Amino acid sequence: MCPTHPIANSIGKGWTKRMTFSLDTFISDLRQAAGNTNPAGNIKTLLEDVISDPAAIAATLPAFAEEEALLFEDDAISIWHCLYHPGHKIPPHDHQMPAMIAVYRGREQNDFYEADPAGCVRKSSEVVLNAGDTLSIGPSAIHTVECIGDGPCQGFHVYLGNLTEVDRSLFDVEARERLPFTPENYTKLQAYT
Repeated sequence: MCPTHPIANSIGKGWTKRMTFSLDTFISDLRQAAGNTNPAGNIKTLLEDVISDPAAIAATLPAFAEEEALLFEDDAISIWHCLYHPGHKIPPHDHQMPAMIAVYRGREQNDFYEADPAGCVRKSSEVVLNAGDTLSIGPSAIHTVECIGDGPCQGFHVYLGNLTEVDRSLFDVEARERLPFTPENYTKLQAYT
């Protein structure tokens, strides 16, 4: 018999740790956790539990057509699967909502920035995530994501809100300016990283 997950009472039905990974069940559990008290804490606990066996995830996930695949999104939660190749770097950006990252393969470096009132940013810290690590990010955080190491990094990025519908910013460190998060600005900044 599988042990009961530590947050079963706070989620409701009683999430049970499974011996195999199911993407559909994982998404359902995250959606349920997002609608309960302490959604960020519940989601982080679920992510920590799921990625405690990175090989099981890698063995059962389908091949996604895109490097950043949106798995589910509504007003309460956005769930993404991210695959980055060595050297791939996402420009400095914000989310305007709490976010949790869980890496199950490879190494991901997050550089964090502080902004001044004019929108200029400077690097303030960095966190490296290895397979099996999680990270919680506050709603006002500005960060980059970079795949470091010899192989790709893969993980889940979960946001407490509708990420594709919120007004977000990108930050051009060299030009010292804040830009709207648009596909055009993203592509422009991607060329510089």
